[in-house]
Amino acid sequence: MPRLLKFLHYFLLGRAQRIFGAQALTALVLLGFGASVWTTLRDDICEQEVYIVKEKDFRVWNPPVWTSDRFVAEALELRAPEARNEPLNSLDPNLIDHLLVAFESHPWVERVESIETRFPARVDVKIRFKEPVAVVDPTPAIAVDWSDSATPVFHGGESERGAEIAESSGPVFEKYVVDAKGYRLPDEYFRANPSAYRRFPIILGIRSTPVSGAGQCGDPLVVEAAAFARFLTVADAIEKLGVNRIIVAKKRGETTPVYCLKTEGNATVYWGTFAATKDGEPADQDAVRQRKTRRLFAVAEKYGTLEDVPPEAAAELDLSVEENVAGK
Repeated sequence: MPRLLKFLHYFLLGRAQRIFGAQALTALVLLGFGASVWTTLRDDICEQEVYIVKEKDFRVWNPPVWTSDRFVAEALELRAPEARNEPLNSLDPNLIDHLLVAFESHPWVERVESIETRFPARVDVKIRFKEPVAVVDPTPAIAVDWSDSATPVFHGGESERGAEIAESSGPVFEKYVVDAKGYRLPDEYFRANPSAYRRFPIILGIRSTPVSGAGQCGDPLVVEAAAFARFLTVADAIEKLGVNRIIVAKKRGETTPVYCLKTEGNATVYWGTFAATKDGEPADQDAVRQRKTRRLFAVAEKYGTLEDVPPEAAAELDLSVEENVAGK
């Protein structure tokens, strides 16, 4: 058997030389030599400045204004401890995986869409950022009375400026910004620019103490109210109808929250439940919501604005009755 292998070796090598000529053998020799040289010089080459990625070499596409100027630095600080003190090298085969974990851990990031390295050292990052949809103000100053009457009564606690909350004797918690999933977002930008809070509706009536820092709020009521704020934003009720406050309440003896909307001119809309039910059974929630929205826009068109609805027509702003109306 060894003689047969030796014969095949010299036979095939000889045929390769006859067919491809001396160039093939030369290429094989140079390839082996190149591999040896790369093994020897690899560390020196990889450590050259053109391959080292610094913070300034990152390009993040279209970051929203409320992200920090230190967004990249903050993300890099979220790398695994063992990688945090190592230089970033564009030739590192694990670089993109490490960066993916770091950026997806940042509280402003919904999803990393792509990370690509360039030469000389540069990294392009495309991200889908979380979007603020509402401001939660947990100051317990709104008293809500859902009596047995057909029309609920929301009373007390609001100042003349409407969007702000009057002082109360209870504890005062800081307001915070949430996305459509009720995730509390970093608020450094909003604290430095208080007027930015006015870009979003304010959710009132939340009684739970907000968690510190960004992350899930842990209150299902916040999650549902944030989803409601997102729905109203997409439906253009925030912008076109001037809705700027969402008040959360519960009827006595019931666990399902109900909602009242307030406009900039202090018109009151009784929305009812967001996760609509009918006779104790789940209803077609989207159909009910869309029907309420159409009715709200129809009322605004009929009177010019929601603020112009006369007192004798206030029942037209009670959308809770739509929950028991057959779909149209």
